[in-house]
Amino acid sequence: MSAGRPLVRVVAIGVLPAVLAFAAVYALRSGDGDGDGGSDRARPARTAATGGPPAPAGASGQPAGSTGPAGAVELAATLSGTAYSTELTFEVPEARARVSPPEWVRDCVRFAAWARDNGGVPVGPEPVHTLTLRARRSVDVQVAAVRAVPVAQVDRAGEQGPWVELACRDGVASPAASPPGRWRGGGMPHPLAAGQTLEVPVELDGLDESGGPVDPFPGGVSDYRLRVELEVDGVPQTYNLRDGDRDFRCCGRITYMGYQAARYEWTLAPARALRYCAELRYTGKPPPRTCGPRAPA
Repeated sequence: MSAGRPLVRVVAIGVLPAVLAFAAVYALRSGDGDGDGGSDRARPARTAATGGPPAPAGASGQPAGSTGPAGAVELAATLSGTAYSTELTFEVPEARARVSPPEWVRDCVRFAAWARDNGGVPVGPEPVHTLTLRARRSVDVQVAAVRAVPVAQVDRAGEQGPWVELACRDGVASPAASPPGRWRGGGMPHPLAAGQTLEVPVELDGLDESGGPVDPFPGGVSDYRLRVELEVDGVPQTYNLRDGDRDFRCCGRITYMGYQAARYEWTLAPARALRYCAELRYTGKPPPRTCGPRAPA
């Protein structure tokens, strides 16, 4: 019996440090979970499930909450003119052109929206759009291509003419240069800071994906959407855009060989006024137009 006691003491001395070390590690791990209701493994899953804050930026330098190039840029588009003019004009029935816009229409931007809502068809076969880009984080953006994708032909057989041109005048001259905050491209990536907004006027590409010529509006009036190809931090991204909650529309026509339709021009500020230009029928060179004030309907 006495010969076994030294062996018991040796075993106890060898095992005790291991037991104490295990107890210390267990206590530390349990302490980390206090106040969180679970272990370290449970926390990331719970955060993701409850929509908690994203993990902070790591050694890669990616911003917190970054979802990659696809989520780096918000994009919208508006119709802003044609390849020949920055003025938006619409083809409408004459009776509609004489109706005074509602009180909330106080500038030509709102006038254009009101005209489209009331069936006005933008005039001109080569529409120009303004892309509005908003960066969610610091990013380099390049517009690679902008194409029109026809959705449907518009049947206007039930609408009554005569058809005239409707336009809005702000009463001030257009600036000779692009206003601040606008960018006309140049084929190079454009750096944007987080939260920065940029407006980019763009024409439609005349080539399809295979490099062949394309005419998205062969005739008549069509509804269409924009397919915009961006390069976001060098990664291609494609966006399909509408005109707010509706499709874009093209192309009204009010000028033919030897004929120009009558024109109605609204000035909204400082006082509302309607100007009327009579239609022209001619052979050879078109004569000067005769214009004057007209009382609204």
